[in-house]
Amino acid sequence: MRDVFFTPAEVNVTDPARWYQPEQSLVSRLERVVDESRILDDISSGDVVAIKTHFGDRGTTKMLRSLFIRKIAEMVKERGARVFVTETTGLGLLKDRCTAVGRLEIAEENGFTSQTLSAPIVIADGLRGFDGVRVDLSGNHLKEVHVAKAIAEADYVVVATHFKLHMRGGIGGAMKNIGVGCVTKTTKFDIHLPSPPEIDREACTYCNRCIEICPFDAIADYRIDLSKCMRCLGCYEVCESGAVRIGPWLDGDDIAERIVEAVKGVMEVVGRDSFAFINFAIDITPHCDCHPYSSVQQVPDIGIFASKDIVAADYASMEAYLREEKTSKALIEGDFWEWTSPYRQIQYAEELGMGRRDYRLREVM
Repeated sequence: MRDVFFTPAEVNVTDPARWYQPEQSLVSRLERVVDESRILDDISSGDVVAIKTHFGDRGTTKMLRSLFIRKIAEMVKERGARVFVTETTGLGLLKDRCTAVGRLEIAEENGFTSQTLSAPIVIADGLRGFDGVRVDLSGNHLKEVHVAKAIAEADYVVVATHFKLHMRGGIGGAMKNIGVGCVTKTTKFDIHLPSPPEIDREACTYCNRCIEICPFDAIADYRIDLSKCMRCLGCYEVCESGAVRIGPWLDGDDIAERIVEAVKGVMEVVGRDSFAFINFAIDITPHCDCHPYSSVQQVPDIGIFASKDIVAADYASMEAYLREEKTSKALIEGDFWEWTSPYRQIQYAEELGMGRRDYRLREVM
């Protein structure tokens, strides 16, 4: 049975007459839950440690607060390690979030800087999202995973996740943070879409925009050379006639299983034992932080979960959310539980031997 350590988001103040009680802060209790769980004990002096989180998009307001990440960074540095905070670029080429420069600008706008985090920020997959390490995989869906280079080169990864819902995968927990957030654009495409893009020559207006934007000269005579295509979606973004065909976008079991297979590839490169998972079940929205807005908080804040087991961490977070949902009558935007598979990520990861669901919850106050 795997231990999952938990500290609640709210506590009963024993002496309400005392105004100065810093120990009641969720930041203070984050420190206690990390210490008691001992999830950072495998970090050695001199290690290069990545803290993988999500900076949100421009307009997002419910992503994790920078002071949580700062506390984790300080605790890592106390162990003599060198630490950086990291994220990857988004799928596509046109939006700000799709380049390292844009990612950094959005991070700063949302309060994430080297000063607020007490650690430098590194965009793990490079300037445009193609810097990665290719890993062969014998998955049911993915035969290769392109792991973001800075993640692949780290000695240890602390996965600091804003646990929330997800419009395609059901939940956005630690597995989504790694499976989608620690890979290059190529694997992001393979997770979300079943086949490479192609050009419908009958619909094509021969404007040449797709040829001009392609970073790898993969388009000639208005055909896509799949041996060169890195599946970045740039050609699709600029095609006003709709001649570049993709899709359909995946959801349900398909995307859930692809996310898990990508996680497997990432963990094989870094090392299974070189991960720690911290899920923040607070400000739970019905969608990912990559949306350029933040919708209604679904349930009251729950708390922080910490574990060395990714399956146990996500399962404990999901079960806690479902308990709150039943009691608070959560207002999910559209009944997307009907077409997503929130349990499949958990089940499939357990089937692949990546962790176990039979956890023991240990509360830390």
